[in-house]
Amino acid sequence: MERCSPHAWRTPVAGDSALVCDVCESRLDLVRDITPAVQADILREYRRRCGPIVGRHFEEALEAALAEARARAGGRGG
Repeated sequence: MERCSPHAWRTPVAGDSALVCDVCESRLDLVRDITPAVQADILREYRRRCGPIVGRHFEEALEAALAEARARAGGRGG
């Protein structure tokens, strides 16, 4: 399957382990791959494509999913 650009990231929910593109199914591990710089790039592109209201909803969902994934990873010692 061909990679898309920009990705059409599926809105994450608490409990997700990865951010997934609905088009090409690329995955970014929420603990390992989402650095602050990557998160900022994703949010900037999402807001540009979808607008500020939908972008803010996505940002809140991503922050919640990241917090839970990192808490789970911390609980396992990793």
